[in-house]
Amino acid sequence: MLCFICSILLFTSCSKDSDLFDEYVIQNPETEPVENPGIDGDDGSDIEGEDESAKPPFNGDGVNLLRNGTFDNANEWTLRNGSTATGGVLTVIANGSIGSTTSNWSAEYSNIAETAFYNTRRYRLSFDARQTVGSGGMQIGQRYTVITDQEITGSFTNYSIEFNGATFDGNASGNDLTFGGQTVGDTFEIQNMVLEDIGASTDSAISGLPAQVTFFTDFETATYPYQQWGANGENPGEINQWEVDHGDPRTTDHPDSPLKLGRNGDRAIWLGSYNNDAKRNEFGKDRALSFKEHWVGVSINVQNRMPGSRILLQNRLLANGSSNTVNAISLRQAEDPNKLYFSLPIDVNSVDILPTNGAGSNTESVFFDYTKGEWIDVVIHYVGAFGADYQGPDTSEMSRRLGHEVRADGLIEIWVNGEKIVDHVGTTAYRYAKHGQEVTGVITPKIGAYWGGAFDPQGDIFYDNYKIWTGPGGSFEDLDPSK
Repeated sequence: MLCFICSILLFTSCSKDSDLFDEYVIQNPETEPVENPGIDGDDGSDIEGEDESAKPPFNGDGVNLLRNGTFDNANEWTLRNGSTATGGVLTVIANGSIGSTTSNWSAEYSNIAETAFYNTRRYRLSFDARQTVGSGGMQIGQRYTVITDQEITGSFTNYSIEFNGATFDGNASGNDLTFGGQTVGDTFEIQNMVLEDIGASTDSAISGLPAQVTFFTDFETATYPYQQWGANGENPGEINQWEVDHGDPRTTDHPDSPLKLGRNGDRAIWLGSYNNDAKRNEFGKDRALSFKEHWVGVSINVQNRMPGSRILLQNRLLANGSSNTVNAISLRQAEDPNKLYFSLPIDVNSVDILPTNGAGSNTESVFFDYTKGEWIDVVIHYVGAFGADYQGPDTSEMSRRLGHEVRADGLIEIWVNGEKIVDHVGTTAYRYAKHGQEVTGVITPKIGAYWGGAFDPQGDIFYDNYKIWTGPGGSFEDLDPSK
């Protein structure tokens, strides 16, 4: 009896000390190919110039989000209009307003917060600058949204700007930091640039969300921050919260919807077989995640099941030149109609093996029971890495780019309807795409029904309360989509 009680305590424990794969995993790599190529303003902030000798130290955490703010070379910078970055100096040659066209972004740093839809954050940008040609103001922006248009002195002076992350004021804001000037030919030199994350956004539109929640939608209305997606077959403006990958999104208020209410009695998104597409009906948020620590919560309701092994949810690893790679995590229909399962890449011996079966090869499967027509609440906690026991090729370049050591242990925790069914530390990602391209460590989350290329489009799947938490400090309660 004592042994029996001990076994129950071990089974129900949520501690990472016991790996729940012992109870749930069936070693059963996917046997059929499942491919998914996918589709690869001013907020009132000001800028103040002051003598650099009088400038006090930073008040932020001091972590520079720019990997090359020293300008030893042009790495990570896109330069136009004769601008250069070398020898410790960024030289910006203006070509007209950065708010009018990409060609006027004389210096561009892409994805300053690569893993975040970062409207919930506030930033401080500090640098030394001088103007060497002309007298017009230097512009700094988030893509086309001008943060500041500031006169610069003729000698190096220290400047500091504080601004909220990308806003939703009708402009196509994003994570790219841009530099230029209104007057063509004006030239500025910049040194010692530091970009800090200094806390939660002061934007009242999102002040009700925790600062670590970098993406959220409950599909309630057609306005920010809820139901927004681009049109099928188009590249949507970056104001859109979701990009349609393939298909035609509908909601529970569509007259043909088999489900009329969302998770909490409101609206949910409907993605399924009604569009009669040969492969799928899904959408995603491009580059919203990475190997860095994050949490995802979502509620799912299966009204009409898909064939076995077909995908309901995936966190899709991006690779250079291809997306035919093993997912960081995917949720699939089992052959048993009453079960779903997570496919997880957790075998250190498979890190360097080229996938042979697309998105599901060399994975382990974690099954759980579900009931058609009932809401399933999923919470995922993830850190991507190849595992501390990984002995393969050099990973220093990828680790430097991500700011995250990938030759270390990763983490996967998964809860279904409040019960933790996965608690794994070790390998959590594989290195190569199907045709040999190396993964980038960047992840696009996707939701929707994906039945592959067999044109067997059963499946009507509903989703609600999708939320991403970026960074440490999250919990199941923070991401619980039932709330």
